[in-house]
Amino acid sequence: MTRATTLCALLVCLMPAMAGAAPPLASQADAIVQKALETGPYPGISVAIEQGGKIIYQRGFGFADVERQIKVEPETRFPVGSITKTFTCLSVLQLTASGSVGLDKAAGDYLPTLAAPARDVTVRQLLNHTSGIANYTDLPDFPMARPVGMSRDDVVGHFATKPLLFKPGTMFNYSNSDTYLLGLIVEKVSGRSYADYVREQVLTPFGMKRSGFDARDNGAKDRARGYENATGGFKPTQLYDFEVPFSAGALVSTPGDLLRYRQGLFGSKTAGKVRDLALTTGPLADGTPNPYALGCLVDGKMEGHRKITHAGNIFGFAADFAYYPDDDLTIAIATNGQNTAFPPISIERKLARLYLGLPPLTAVDAPVPTETGTALAGDYQVGAFRMGFEKLGFVFQDGVLKASFGGINSGAPLLPLRHQGNGRFLSSIDDEVAIDFKQRSDGGVEMVLYFYEGAIRAVKAAAR
Repeated sequence: MTRATTLCALLVCLMPAMAGAAPPLASQADAIVQKALETGPYPGISVAIEQGGKIIYQRGFGFADVERQIKVEPETRFPVGSITKTFTCLSVLQLTASGSVGLDKAAGDYLPTLAAPARDVTVRQLLNHTSGIANYTDLPDFPMARPVGMSRDDVVGHFATKPLLFKPGTMFNYSNSDTYLLGLIVEKVSGRSYADYVREQVLTPFGMKRSGFDARDNGAKDRARGYENATGGFKPTQLYDFEVPFSAGALVSTPGDLLRYRQGLFGSKTAGKVRDLALTTGPLADGTPNPYALGCLVDGKMEGHRKITHAGNIFGFAADFAYYPDDDLTIAIATNGQNTAFPPISIERKLARLYLGLPPLTAVDAPVPTETGTALAGDYQVGAFRMGFEKLGFVFQDGVLKASFGGINSGAPLLPLRHQGNGRFLSSIDDEVAIDFKQRSDGGVEMVLYFYEGAIRAVKAAAR
C-alpha cells in the first residue's frame, strides 16, 4: 500500500510537467510548415529532413494541383529553379577534374561562336558569379511574361554582347547568364546534351530516380502545377520552355531526391578532388570574401552552424536546399507558389532552429525616434556583393522606417521594417531578414542586410 501510494503521488507530481512538455519535434515541424502554408500563402509544400543518415521527417502539405484537388505527397515532383545551378557546376567540375575544362580558360575557348564581351570571361568567373555578365532575367527586353518559343541562341543573344556590369573578378553579381553558359560548355566538351550528361553523371549515380528536366507537367498526377498568388486565391502561372532556364534552372525533383543529392555529393559517389573544388571559395579582387563556392553552393553559417545551401525560384515554384555538415542535418523544401510573403528558405531556417535545438526568433516593435529615422533614411550604395540591385533605399514615414530594394526612386514597393533597438531592424513580412545600421563618425551610415545566408553591405555618404 505504501509503495503504491508513493508511486501514485509521483505520477501526480509528474503530470503537470508532462502536460507542459513540448510536443514531439515532428509535431512542431508540422506546425511550422502548416503556418507557412496558410500565411505564405502557398498552394502546396513538400519537406524532407535527414539527420545521421536517416530520414527523420518527410511530409506533404496542401495541393499539388488546386483545380483537381490533388494533394502534395512526398513523391510529388516540383521544378526547383536555381538549385539546378549546383548540378550544372558539379558537372563542370567533374569535367575539370578529368582535364577536359580549365577553370581559368575563357568561355570562348569552349564556345567559339560566343560573342564578346561574354566570350572573354573565365570559367571560374562563371562558376562564382564574378563575370560581370548581365543577368538575362533582369534585362528589360527579355520576355519574362512569355518565356516560350525561344532557342538557346535567342537567350544568349539577349546578354552576350551587353556591356559587362563591372571588370570580371572585382564584384559578385548573381547571374543566370553565367550558369547558362556553363551548361553550353558541358554540352560542347562532353559531346552530349546537357540533360543527358546530368542524368548519366549525376542523377543516376546518386539514385535520384524522381528527377529530370520535363518543363511541362502534361497532366501527370505526381507533378506539381505552378501558381502565383492572386486576389481571392491562386492562379496558374505561365508555361515556360526548357531552353529558357536551361542549365540555370530547369531541374524537376523532389525533396527526397535532394537528400540523395546531398548524399551523393558529400559521400563516396563524388571524388574528393571534385568535392574540394565544389566547396572552394575565393575573395574578390579587393579581398572581399565571396561565399559563393565553385560548386554554385553558398558556404556560410546560420547562428554559428556551418551551412551549405542554395535556393531556387522559377515561374510558380520555389525551393530550398540546406546542409549543415557539422550537425549532419539536411533540409529540403519544394513549393508550388510564387509572389508569396516569404520564400522557402525562411521556412527552412525555422525548421533548422527546431532540429538544431536553437531558440525560435523573438521580435519586438520598438518605436523609432524621429532623429534616428531621419538619419537612416536615404539611398545606400551597395558594395562589391550584389543580388541584382545596386542601391537600397530607406524612407521614414509615420514613425516607420521602410526599405526599397533598388533605391527610393526605383518605383519598388516600400517594405515596413520592425525596429528591434540598437540599430537593428527586421522585415515586417519575414523576420529571418535583418538589417543593421551603424552611424559613422564622419556623418555617414553603414548598413548590412542579412539576406538569409548572405550579407549585403552598403553605405550612405555623409550629407554635404
